[in-house]
Amino acid sequence: MNRSSDPTPKNDTKDLHKKALRLQKDGNQEEAIKHFDKALEFEPNNSELLYDKAISFQMLLRFDDAVEYYNKSLRIDPSNFGAFINKGLCLSSPNMNKQEDALFCFDQALVLVPNDLGALSLRGYALDSIGRYREAIDCFDKVLEIQPREINILINKGLALSHLSKYDEAIAYFDTVLDYEPDNFFAMQLKQEASDSMKRDFLR
Repeated sequence: MNRSSDPTPKNDTKDLHKKALRLQKDGNQEEAIKHFDKALEFEPNNSELLYDKAISFQMLLRFDDAVEYYNKSLRIDPSNFGAFINKGLCLSSPNMNKQEDALFCFDQALVLVPNDLGALSLRGYALDSIGRYREAIDCFDKVLEIQPREINILINKGLALSHLSKYDEAIAYFDTVLDYEPDNFFAMQLKQEASDSMKRDFLR
């Protein structure tokens, strides 16, 4: 179709964007992507459109496509905190498992918003996954200074301590979780594993 005969004028891009976002919110990601594409025909360098299209790909678990569009958005707007976070989440997913690249994204996010607790948590998880346990603990500690009852962070700090063979300290963190949530299965299991490891080390 000739561009001049297209019934959607350029000034309707915002309407297309809004409709795409409604479809996205309703869970209709494939249709949302079609509307993002239509809007991008008129504004191919619109960083928000590129970013929002990436989110729909991410929701569909199409992480390679999502990363491609987060990259396109970031080339236009390198100050997009959310794009770095979401790109990092895609890269750190089991499907992609690119933890070093994910770590870079979380580091860039923290340059933009220093001490953001979500970014610090994600940085800690990425560091832990590549064996940089002490650095991961530093991130977890910063989060716990503000949110001392954050269960996931307490558990992950305990895990990092276990990886460093600091089993008594790890058990203390799992006990803290169990004080808050006595039925937390993961804390119970990890505490038992840490106790067993500590006993084996003692018997060597």
